[in-house]
Amino acid sequence: MFELLFLLLPVAAAYGFYMGRASVRHRKDTSDNVRAHNYIRGVEYFLNNEKERAVDRFIAYFNESDPSFETHVALGNLFRKRGEVDKAISMHESLLGNQKLSDPEHEVAQIELARDFISAGLLDRAERNLEALVDIPRQRTEAASLLVQVYEKERDYQKAIEVALKYKENIGRRSHIQLAHYYCEVASQNFIQGDLNLAFTQYQKALEVNQNSLRARLGLCDVYLKEGQSKEAFKLIKDVSALDQDTGLVCLEYLRKIFPNRADPEFRFALDDLVRRTRSAEAMVELVETVELTSGKDDALVMLLSFVKEKPNLKLFSALMRLRQGEEGSDTNGAIMQLKSLVDAQIASNYRYSCHRCGFKSRLLFWQCPSCRRWDTLKPIRGLDGD
Repeated sequence: MFELLFLLLPVAAAYGFYMGRASVRHRKDTSDNVRAHNYIRGVEYFLNNEKERAVDRFIAYFNESDPSFETHVALGNLFRKRGEVDKAISMHESLLGNQKLSDPEHEVAQIELARDFISAGLLDRAERNLEALVDIPRQRTEAASLLVQVYEKERDYQKAIEVALKYKENIGRRSHIQLAHYYCEVASQNFIQGDLNLAFTQYQKALEVNQNSLRARLGLCDVYLKEGQSKEAFKLIKDVSALDQDTGLVCLEYLRKIFPNRADPEFRFALDDLVRRTRSAEAMVELVETVELTSGKDDALVMLLSFVKEKPNLKLFSALMRLRQGEEGSDTNGAIMQLKSLVDAQIASNYRYSCHRCGFKSRLLFWQCPSCRRWDTLKPIRGLDGD
């Protein structure tokens, strides 16, 4: 009996080895299936624009993956994009504690950690990380761009200018637009403080780095108006309207300051030029009212009807109802004016500007979108109830 048991031992060992391999293979197959399912579902959610659910699936996918360097970085980035910055920081800090990382991997982990700190508002910690990385040639482009972003968030525009100038070849063409706005930010502070000469110098520097800067020209216009140089201001407004046809609203505001007397023939010519360049509905209404003031109601009505035919718009429609007042009976006039008040209320409630990058809407013009933080992305809303 004992000899029989001895002979069966190899069989039992072989069976145990086979079953163990089968169990491991089964668990691996199950894990692979789970990973594949999470990945596929994540892609489906992403394609369906269900970003939150897609991120959940991708996080599950990475958790099932091998804990490689790339996996840790990707998982930390997903946490950051999801708003779980504390988890992202923890993930990337754990990478920095790994002594097996190569120098480039260590630097990438520091870059990602700096991004985490920026997202968390820990700008001083991000600044320390990036100041060490910006001197490493292979990380200079990314580190310099992020360092400029840190100073921008801190509203330390002088430091942002210094870094952008020092590394302008690394950061690229986009830095010229940002740099011009940083000069304008400094200039606007000088203007508020009453230092017109310094404000003028900063606006000129903005034009040197970005010759198409609308903001710098409008800033110089403010300086000229403050100094009583209306002719110089008018030249700049003509430049602005020639550079960008979407500047009708802001140029109209400046023309009203340059020509306080609406009966001034120069004001009418300036408005006519602005309408021709920008096709702004609000500028059209201003021109019609000026023509009514200087040439009479009949001329104004003829001009307005041509504008309405060319550009159907609520602002023009409201102006037409005002001019038509008194042509019909008293009952009809009352209905027209009631309708006009409804149209005017609709106009007043409408947004005037929209960011073409993120869709943010505002009644005021911002040079930097408050939502996506991009520069020069807010444009007037066009169409029936826009400009």
